[in-house]
Amino acid sequence: MLLTEADHSYRRIVSVGMFDGVHEGHRSLLRDLVTTASRLGLRPAAVTFRNHPRHLVKPGQRVAMLMSLEERVEKLHQCGVEDVILLDFDEKTRMMTAREFMDMLHSDYNVDYIVMGFNNRFGHDRPEGMEAYREIGVTLGINILSAAEYKCDTATAVSSSTVRKLLASCEVEKAARLLGHPYRLAGTVVHGKELGRTIGFPTANIAPSDPDSVIPGNGVYAVVVHLPDGTSRHGMLNIGHRPTVDTPYAPPSIEVNIFDYHADLYDKPVAIDFIAFMRHEQAFNSIDELTRQLEADRDEARRLCLNG
Repeated sequence: MLLTEADHSYRRIVSVGMFDGVHEGHRSLLRDLVTTASRLGLRPAAVTFRNHPRHLVKPGQRVAMLMSLEERVEKLHQCGVEDVILLDFDEKTRMMTAREFMDMLHSDYNVDYIVMGFNNRFGHDRPEGMEAYREIGVTLGINILSAAEYKCDTATAVSSSTVRKLLASCEVEKAARLLGHPYRLAGTVVHGKELGRTIGFPTANIAPSDPDSVIPGNGVYAVVVHLPDGTSRHGMLNIGHRPTVDTPYAPPSIEVNIFDYHADLYDKPVAIDFIAFMRHEQAFNSIDELTRQLEADRDEARRLCLNG
């Protein structure tokens, strides 16, 4: 259930966070939440925000998001969260102390327990350490529980910001390990210059559905394309300026060549899973040289998608 206003129908146990990407660290926290909820006979809920707090704290600074709000809510439910409490991070929320924020959760949503990650903090005063939150909780009738720290099998810290940095540097396979699934970009197929079809590689130009979506770094990727009819196809995707067939100052584009698929997709929604990075974008001396490289890219993308 998505809650956008006060609700007293259940006694709840919650975790608080942006949960962008619902990565493996989030999933570990949510497993603790759901397990504890079952043991205590409470309803598991996630408290999250419609807008990223940094948009208010640092106006003008764009925060690229790993998921749309709809995807985030869906993933939270898939992790066993029964209620998603959706708040606006406005000036009032920003100025709440930890005590005021916890009191609001207790009085508006019947929150009796909060499960906190080892580095989780909230409130304008940002109390230091779990014990400080526990002391506040005692006065409000809220129990603060500490979730087990998630241990990743890589040396890379698991966080949404780390995933964003990996995607920006084209490291989509590392990002997928932290997310627990390939990074997905949703969009709509729009008209482009249709140059690819003239050399045997027709492409669908993708306009991201959410302008705040993370766009991986420029280059060529092996991808899986989820189509409007519910099927999926392997493909290869280029992000960049197409230096062989366009000017160096052309705006960047996202173009995908979908293997073994020829239907009209204009104005239809698709979703792209990034499986592997293949190479950086480069300028070729001729169209023939570009075509030979695209043929090699296609073979490599097929192999990577089958083994991914």
